[in-house]
Amino acid sequence: MDLATGEIRRASGPPVVHVRCNNRRASACPTCSALYKRDARRIVITGLVGAAKGNQNVGAGCPVWFVTLTAPSFGPVHSRCGRGAEAKVCRPRRGTCEHGRALGCTERHGPDDRRLGEPICPRCFNYGRAVVWNSMCAALWKATRDRLESAVASAAGLTMTGLRREIRVSFVKVAEMQKRGLVHLHVVIRVDGRDSSGEPAAVPSWAAGDLIADCLRGVVATVAVDAPDPAGVALLDASGALPAQPSSDGRWEVRWGAQVDIRRIDLDGETNAAQVANYLAKYLTKSVTGNGLLDSPVRSLGHLARLPLRDHPRRLVEACWRLGSDRAFAEALDAAAGRAPGRTVGLIRWSHAFGFGSHWMTKSRRYSTTFGAVRAVRRRWARLLGAALGGRPFGTDEAGGLVTLDEFGRPDGDARTLVVGEWRYAGRGRDPSATTDQAGA
Repeated sequence: MDLATGEIRRASGPPVVHVRCNNRRASACPTCSALYKRDARRIVITGLVGAAKGNQNVGAGCPVWFVTLTAPSFGPVHSRCGRGAEAKVCRPRRGTCEHGRALGCTERHGPDDRRLGEPICPRCFNYGRAVVWNSMCAALWKATRDRLESAVASAAGLTMTGLRREIRVSFVKVAEMQKRGLVHLHVVIRVDGRDSSGEPAAVPSWAAGDLIADCLRGVVATVAVDAPDPAGVALLDASGALPAQPSSDGRWEVRWGAQVDIRRIDLDGETNAAQVANYLAKYLTKSVTGNGLLDSPVRSLGHLARLPLRDHPRRLVEACWRLGSDRAFAEALDAAAGRAPGRTVGLIRWSHAFGFGSHWMTKSRRYSTTFGAVRAVRRRWARLLGAALGGRPFGTDEAGGLVTLDEFGRPDGDARTLVVGEWRYAGRGRDPSATTDQAGA
């Protein structure tokens, strides 16, 4: 409808529009998952290319670090170190635990061994603290990011305001769910220089070295956030079942694990932007379990009982439900994690992710482009291509780029045109007449 004259013209678009489900998990939707991975790779690589070559938002030569932050141990698990014939013994320990189970494992596990990540003794594994740590992971990262700026300012002899006038710390973060059911974070941290007007500039000499990395090591070793502690209550009884979970009034300091890797990225050397982007993007389409059985929320313990899960992931989900069923404990945990109260507490809502309720990929505002911008470019291209193939009109915008036109000959999205749409739901599933890349899900 033309807002100036009131004239109404019927759109010449197709009667059926296929909409993607936009599910990131490969087990749920392979096509949308592949598209999500490509978009995520573009976001990561854009920020790294800017650091290497400089662009309108980032000065060239910015120092970049690749950081891996791990979860602490909540009990010994089966693991694999080495490849092929060089694989080492899983856990060379002698003796038995207090439950009569062997403390070690003398096997050399293969890469497809289903026991990898599972506890050697389930009753020694602290399932309560494990799911609480997953739930608090985002809050722990926020505290780490805030403490890093304070530590850098103190080491450089600057105030926080003075620090932000000279540099900006940007990052992109990807979460990876380990086989033991705990989250690891892979982070790319970039330091951008700024001039007096806030525009991109060369990084100061004091920030171009290893000062940022040294400060980060100190912060990771000491930072902690408080959470309600479920450790005083045994989640497993003698039969292996999970009893009802009472309240816990104690507090627990949530910290990073001892295994922390901080290495500088030399984008002009053997490590390039594409390698880093590919490494991060490969984790984004994984499910928390390899079979994809936990790709959707668990509605109840009865629903969980019908899922053919192995004991370890089942107990992690059960721990979320038992702790989440204690209203006082669950509300205290949500408050500590910075989540707004809702009808469903965080542990139950995110029990299918073992308590982890944050985004699998996040970034700072100034790191690079956004998912919305990447998808908008693809949407404009698809509309333009459809107009060209369907014989519909298209023209050019003010910058000289090709754009599709509406029924009044104006660029799509013009403020003088009101689009009135009435849609009906046709169905869910793939379109058999479309190609694999075009099919909706």
